[in-house]
Amino acid sequence: MVMSQDQSLQILVVEDDEDTAEVVCTLLQEAGYDAVAVDTGELALGEISSQTPDLVLLDLKLPDMNGLEILKTVREHSFLPMIVLSGYGKDRDRVQALELGADDYMNKPFSPEELIARVKALLRRVEWTPKPETKLKVRQLELDMPRRQVTINGKKLHLTPIEYGILVTLMKNAGKIVTHDELLRAVWGDQYKGDFSVLRVNVSRLRQKLEENPRRPTYIVTVPARGYWMPISRT
Repeated sequence: MVMSQDQSLQILVVEDDEDTAEVVCTLLQEAGYDAVAVDTGELALGEISSQTPDLVLLDLKLPDMNGLEILKTVREHSFLPMIVLSGYGKDRDRVQALELGADDYMNKPFSPEELIARVKALLRRVEWTPKPETKLKVRQLELDMPRRQVTINGKKLHLTPIEYGILVTLMKNAGKIVTHDELLRAVWGDQYKGDFSVLRVNVSRLRQKLEENPRRPTYIVTVPARGYWMPISRT
């Protein structure tokens, strides 16, 4: 186990390569975070359960289990922010990770600047607190921003930080088309311009939770080649 000396936000690094773990922990420490590294899936699940880190950096290739198994297990009971780090570089692994609830996905090798930028961006989305009076409503969909609570027909929805960010952006712009790049910039940041696959996967996952029939959505409607829009009235 590797630990930094900074006792601020805690980030769990799940990485079986000791050199990579040391480098990532040093980068996080220099950025002002408390970093803890473990090298097996079993240890990772134990740390997540007992210590409740603020964010997890998860490698897919571990000696005792695939990182996707960890992601799936955690998502059964938690919306802990998680960024997958993978040396595979395969589109299907990326899509599968996002479908299972990863908030972000980075291929190895990655630049130190990009890693820290993505960590900061995800933590900002989780920590951001709007004005207390801010609430949004579109038909039967209601979003209480101070409480970060979303309900539809009175039923509470459990959303990841990314799903929540997409929904906030679309609800704020209800009745208007929000382009792919506008959504990417609002939710992920400027570095994701043109990365439509990560957007499509998360929108699809959000529709599964939101729509009566995800194949014929009425809250998040696709505008071909442009983006998405949220109709104010049922279409």
